[in-house]
Amino acid sequence: MPVTVPVVGRMIRGHMAELVYELSFKGAASESLAGVFEDCVVTTDRGVTTVRSAVPDQAALQELIARINALGLELLEVRLVAEADRDSSWADES
Repeated sequence: MPVTVPVVGRMIRGHMAELVYELSFKGAASESLAGVFEDCVVTTDRGVTTVRSAVPDQAALQELIARINALGLELLEVRLVAEADRDSSWADES
């Protein structure tokens, strides 16, 4: 069963143009590691951590990837999930 790590931070709300991405990396993120992704929804399941975030442009996506690389984590997958809607209802999914 997936475990959701509580992360306090702002949820990105915005334009129809924002896309929601999931980036998965090897390992189960602790609460302190999840804090590095405070503007994202972070879940852990079976030794893989997934970071979900709406990104306004390619630069923001590259920033998320750079955070993972800077921490020495093994990036497993980058996946486009959906186009973010105005109310960011994707953030309520578990």
